[in-house]
Parts: sequence; C-alpha cells; structure tokens
Amino acid sequence: MAERVLATVDATPPSPDTPWRERIEVMVGRLRDGVAAHPEAIPLTLAHRHRATGGLRWPETVLGILAEAGVEGEQRVVALRALHGYLTGAIQLEHLGPLAGRGTTVIAALPEDRFPPLTETARAARSVTPEQEFFGGLRLLLRGLDG
Repeated sequence: MAERVLATVDATPPSPDTPWRERIEVMVGRLRDGVAAHPEAIPLTLAHRHRATGGLRWPETVLGILAEAGVEGEQRVVALRALHGYLTGAIQLEHLGPLAGRGTTVIAALPEDRFPPLTETARAARSVTPEQEFFGGLRLLLRGLDG
C-alpha cells in the first residue's frame, strides 16, 4: 500500500533556476498531494517508506536541494525530518481537524472574556484556506533553515 501511494509522487527535481525554498515547496506540495489523496495510509507510508522505491525518490530529491542550498550534516537530517513531520501533521490536521470544521466553530463561540486570543484567532481561521494554512506554515519552517 505504501508503494502504491508513494509511487504517485513526482520526484523529478524542479528547475535548478528556481530558488531552493520554492523548489522545496514544490516537492513538499507534491508529497502532500500524493499522500493526502489517501490520508488513512499516512501511518503505512511512514512505517514503510524506506521499503518503497517511491518513498526513497522524494527524500533523495529533497536532500539534493537542501545540499545545494548549503544545508549540511546534522542540520540536513533535522531539516528532512522537520519537513516530513510538518507534512504528516498538516495532512492529519487538514483531514481530521480542518480550520473550516466544527472545532473552529465551537472555539469561535467560546466566551470572549475568558478566551480572548483563542476566540479571535478561531474567527480569523474561518477565512484561511487549506492551501494558505499548509504553505504558510511550510514557509515559516523553511525560513528557519537560514538561522
């Protein structure tokens, strides 16, 4: 099952003329699209990605982009794991607890005097699309790689 899901992910490196962060965004977006089509398979893709050829091509490309950007050694290890962790968590949040879901509605209706930042944020969350949430978070993570 992991091979079937991961084999759908395009691991072709984006154009080297594109800035590295944008190339990583493309690659993470591709993996998101492939895995999000089968969110119930996330645990399987995590547990068996090292046995699936499709699960090896994607990190190979991403690691190459990170190396070209000067991310080396342990920082590159942590960067790849952070990208995987972000992707996995974001897909689960999008499918199990979406911003447009009931949880956001319930939180927005809490008493404002008891939960002012939470209710204000929940009201603002209603207008955030899944793409804005996903790629906005990814960009925050990628900016941290310069630090």
